[in-house]
Amino acid sequence: MTNLTHAHHDRRRDQERGYTAVEVLMAMTLFAIGAAGVIGMQRAVIQGGEDARRADMATNIANEWIARLQRDATFWTQPNATVPDKIDLNKTRWLTDVDKPCPTFCSITMPPAPAAGLSPAFDSFGRDLPSGTTQAVYCVQYRLQWIVPPGAGPAYPKLEQTGLMRAEVRVYYARLEQSAIGNCASPPPEVIPAVSPFHFVYAATAIRETQLR
Repeated sequence: MTNLTHAHHDRRRDQERGYTAVEVLMAMTLFAIGAAGVIGMQRAVIQGGEDARRADMATNIANEWIARLQRDATFWTQPNATVPDKIDLNKTRWLTDVDKPCPTFCSITMPPAPAAGLSPAFDSFGRDLPSGTTQAVYCVQYRLQWIVPPGAGPAYPKLEQTGLMRAEVRVYYARLEQSAIGNCASPPPEVIPAVSPFHFVYAATAIRETQLR
């Protein structure tokens, strides 16, 4: 009977013993390692999502500027069948810069307020910003080059020999770890270092004059 009583008390003491300090420290270490992994993965997911959002916004801005240049072509109507010996690119806002000498891409003149539909500077929501802004997140540049100058070729002045130009748009914005651009008046350096402080998005199209028939 005495042996059974001692055995019962030993089992009870074993059950009530709890955890040692070493076991608690090991559990806390494993928990900390797991938590650090989750936090690191969450940070990567958040950063990846923000990068994707900013790239999508820059792509939308590039496409918007391509559309602006195409709309600008509606003011370019000569040469045509009635006026075959003149070119009226000077009536356009931006296309008149074709073949303008720039290092690579040309900076666009900042408009006064209101700037809707005219500005090369955009905030984080993709809204046009006026001249003098220091809140720019995205900036736009373009490059315009002739593919076929107006009247080129022996068939001139037939209508199929109207001008055709290549329009390229470049949108640039700061990397997440960098401060926002602020002022688009200072374009990025053309000699980009190995780790550029900017992201770039490009878009291109062909533009021809609007024939009046």
